[in-house]
Amino acid sequence: MDTLQMLVTVTVEVPHLGQTIKAAVENSGKSPTAIAALAEMSVANLYRIMSEETKSVPRDTLMRLSAVLGVDFDAEVRTALLSELQR
Repeated sequence: MDTLQMLVTVTVEVPHLGQTIKAAVENSGKSPTAIAALAEMSVANLYRIMSEETKSVPRDTLMRLSAVLGVDFDAEVRTALLSELQR
C-alpha cells in the first residue's frame, strides 16, 4: 500500500524582503543580470522581487538567491514563521 503525503502550505509576510534583496544585489558588485543567471531565474523576476511587485516568492528561489548573494534571506522567513506559529 502506497503512503500518500499531504503538503501543507503556510504563508507568512516578511516585511521589506524585496528591499533587503535589492540592497544585497546592489552591494554584491554583480549585475542583476549576472545574479539572476546564477540563481537560475529571469532578470524580470528578480526585478519584480526587488521592487516587491510580486507578493509571493517560492522558498527554493529565495534559497538560490541566498546562495548566490551569500545572505541568509531564509532567516527572515524563519523569524516570520515562528512569529506566525506563536499566534
